[in-house]
Amino acid sequence: MHPNIEHFIKALNELDKETCVSIVDTWMKEGTSVTTLYEDVFVKALSLLSDVEEDPTHKIWFEHTQSSIIRTLIEMIHPYVLSQRKSTLNLKAAVICPDQEQHELGARMINDYLVLNGLTSFFVGRDTPRKEFVDMIQTLGLDVVAISVTNYYHLSEVKKTIDLINANVNDVTLLLGGRAILNNPGHFKDIPNVVELTSSHALFQWIEGQTV
Repeated sequence: MHPNIEHFIKALNELDKETCVSIVDTWMKEGTSVTTLYEDVFVKALSLLSDVEEDPTHKIWFEHTQSSIIRTLIEMIHPYVLSQRKSTLNLKAAVICPDQEQHELGARMINDYLVLNGLTSFFVGRDTPRKEFVDMIQTLGLDVVAISVTNYYHLSEVKKTIDLINANVNDVTLLLGGRAILNNPGHFKDIPNVVELTSSHALFQWIEGQTV
């Protein structure tokens, strides 16, 4: 864990965006890797955000404000993503959330992981109608589509999306991740072109397998 995460969490809980920006800017200038920042700080911070299912007193405006701060930080460090990028891997990907899925910060970090590991990756983001997926794959010439799903109730939408893609597109790998996949492993195990990822490490292992 990053040694000064408590300072960052305190600022985030106080909605002190300026201090959060200053802390992360200092860390990156001191040589913190993007992976360390994401895994040791942002993933930890996001795990501390409650939701209405876990906490009946949850304040949506507060969660959204914290999420907005983290989004700013992710965009702020993009030059470091590019400078820390490994040699190019000849694969094109997109990262997307299924129809009705609003949580996209995890997906945004996954997009940066793909870029860091040499893929060309397009971040599409939240709440994308499944009818758009096929056009996206064909227009961009994608080899990989990473689908991030947080809410368990959206797994049925993911299945419909997978079926639509496989009925219209050949030779595309579908990477599935997010809290709903983590909590329901094996949900899509019988679909040949689907890879369920329950951790960032699993994603890195999958990418490593594409280089051999």
